[in-house]
Amino acid sequence: MENGLKEKWDSLYSGQSRLWRGNADLSWTGIPKGSKVLDAGCGNGKCTDSLLSMGCSVTGVDFSESAIRSCISRFGDKAVFMACDVRSLPLADGAFDFVLSQHCIEHIPADSEHLALSEFKRVLKPDGRLCLQVFATGDFRSEGKTEDVRNGILYRYHSEESLREALGDWRIISLERVSETTRFGERRERIRCVASLNQ
Repeated sequence: MENGLKEKWDSLYSGQSRLWRGNADLSWTGIPKGSKVLDAGCGNGKCTDSLLSMGCSVTGVDFSESAIRSCISRFGDKAVFMACDVRSLPLADGAFDFVLSQHCIEHIPADSEHLALSEFKRVLKPDGRLCLQVFATGDFRSEGKTEDVRNGILYRYHSEESLREALGDWRIISLERVSETTRFGERRERIRCVASLNQ
């Protein structure tokens, strides 16, 4: 993993096991009950928790072994978890109805982001969909940059245009910017996108 990135994430999760508590709002995804979902970059399970409460069958992957251990401890056999790189998934072709990637690909170097998106495409069923949420340009943490490294961890910030370009031949069903103000008056900027394989 690039420049010890895996070790940085392992340290983050092992040092602060209660990161990102609660459930994630996945109402924007359109994922129906009973769907088979890959939670790509599952972290300590915030999205997995929501997916399980929605009645989905969940497989969670993350390259941080500490994160995966946290998920196994938290959810037991309610979901399947494995430590791996989303750019090379040890999963069967066409295995999932949905891939949910919430704040995952922005931590992958720009020159290999396409590998993750290609793997998401491979593991989806022909009528499957990708639900993607990324940090957006203008986010207060970006300080006007499109890429930075904080505590040894890479962060990238997409614009609507750069995300469309990254998705290439995916068919974009919806793409929206979501802005919110923190209690300290700072602006969080995210982009949510739902895309399919069908042209």
